[in-house]
Amino acid sequence: MDFKEVIADAISKVTNINKEEIKQYIEVPKEESNGDYSFPCFRLAKELKQSPVNIANNIKENIKIDENTISKIEVVN
Repeated sequence: MDFKEVIADAISKVTNINKEEIKQYIEVPKEESNGDYSFPCFRLAKELKQSPVNIANNIKENIKIDENTISKIEVVN
């Protein structure tokens, strides 16, 4: 399973931004304790005209991913 593809698709549906653009921003955190993947929302702040924290919270509240695929989503400042 391509987790980046699954994550990008779900974030794209919430933000209405192209899935391929979203996929480019998904990273593997340097610290293992920060999870398997991260999505830095500051890159979307200008495009969406919102703060990165608001974008992250909106994504977290509205994203629809099967809990068996992604077990936890956290907003980290």
